[in-house]
Amino acid sequence: MDAVEGAVRDIIDGFRLTPLWSRLGWEQTVARFRRTILGPFWLTANLLAISFALAFVFGALSGVDYRTNFPTIIGGILAWNLIGGVLGEASGVFLASAGLMQTMKLPLTFHVLLMMHRAFINFLAQLIAFWVVLALLRLGALPTWHILLSLPLVLANMTLMSLIVAIPSTRFRDINQTVLFLTQILFFLTPIFWAPATAARPLRLVAQYSPLAHLLELVRQPLLGHAPALLSWEWGFATLFAQFAIVIVMLALFRKRVVFWL
Repeated sequence: MDAVEGAVRDIIDGFRLTPLWSRLGWEQTVARFRRTILGPFWLTANLLAISFALAFVFGALSGVDYRTNFPTIIGGILAWNLIGGVLGEASGVFLASAGLMQTMKLPLTFHVLLMMHRAFINFLAQLIAFWVVLALLRLGALPTWHILLSLPLVLANMTLMSLIVAIPSTRFRDINQTVLFLTQILFFLTPIFWAPATAARPLRLVAQYSPLAHLLELVRQPLLGHAPALLSWEWGFATLFAQFAIVIVMLALFRKRVVFWL
C-alpha cells in the first residue's frame, strides 16, 4: 500500500513542480536553436517537406490533385510529429536526464513532463506553419472547439505512455532501439497519409484497433474543422484509464530502482 501511495505522490509532485519544468523546458528549447535565424520554426521545414512530398506522390499515384488530400496529410504529419516524436524520445528520457537524476531527488514524472513540455512547444511552432500554409493555399478551416478537449486528452495519454516506455527502457537498453524501430513502422501503419476507407482490410483493422490511430484523429480532425468520431473518443479515454493503472503499478514496483539503472 505504501508503494502505491508513493506512486501517486510521484505523479502529484511532478505536477507541483510545473513552474520548474515549464521554465526549464522553454530554456532547453531556446538553447537548442540559439544562434539560428528561424529558431524552432526549423521544425516546420520537416513538416512541410514531408507533407508536400507525400501529397504530390500519392496524388500522382491516385490521379488526384494534391490540393485535395494535402490538408489531411499535413494534419496527419503534424499530429504524428507530436505522438510519434514523443514515443521515440520517451525511451531515452531517463538516460538523457541521468546527470540531473543522480544529483537531485526529483519525481520520475518530472522528467517526463519536461519532455512533454518541449514536445508541446515544438507542436505549437509547427501548428503556426500548418495554419499559415493552409491559409496561403486557401485550404484552411477554422478548428472546432473539440480541440480544447482532445488535445489535452492526447497529451495526457502520451505522458502516461512515455512513463510506460521509459521505465523498462532504462533497465533494458535494447528496448530503446526497439521502440525507435517500431515508431518508424507505425508511421506507415497509422492512417497519416492513407484513408482507411480505401485501404485493404488489414490496414482498416489497424486503423480501427490502433490506439495511436485514434489519438492521431483526435488531433487532426478538429484542426481540419471536423468533430472526431465517437469511437476515437472512446479509445482515447479507454487508453487513458488503462495506461494510468499500468503507470501506478510500474511506479509502485520500480520507482526507486530507476536511478540505479542509469
